[in-house]
Amino acid sequence: MLVTPEEGRFSQMMLGVTRSIGDFYHQMYGVTWEPEVVVHDLATFCNGAPEAVLCIASDGVWDHWRFEEAIEALTVGGGAPATDRARVWDFMENTRMRGAEAFGPHADNLSAVVVRFPNPDK
Repeated sequence: MLVTPEEGRFSQMMLGVTRSIGDFYHQMYGVTWEPEVVVHDLATFCNGAPEAVLCIASDGVWDHWRFEEAIEALTVGGGAPATDRARVWDFMENTRMRGAEAFGPHADNLSAVVVRFPNPDK
């Protein structure tokens, strides 16, 4: 979240950074539509592991998981279901149940994209 200074033009305005595309008022504070692109060598990134898992998720998902727990749930270890699709389905269903326990019928914002990249060196 971006919060502007308490004094001056557009003071004390808040903007969720995920909603910043096209916002003109906050550009003076560094908000931009221009993406930042980072490139990684996947073989190096895997560090000997058989795969890399990319999980892009909304804050509603991360409210219920620590990083290590999420990776454990999304990879073959830890007794997770055998297929990629089943692992992701199980992860999201578990997230939905955790959200319902924490927020009741007001649980929302549980969106994720999960991509599995096999290590090219394996």
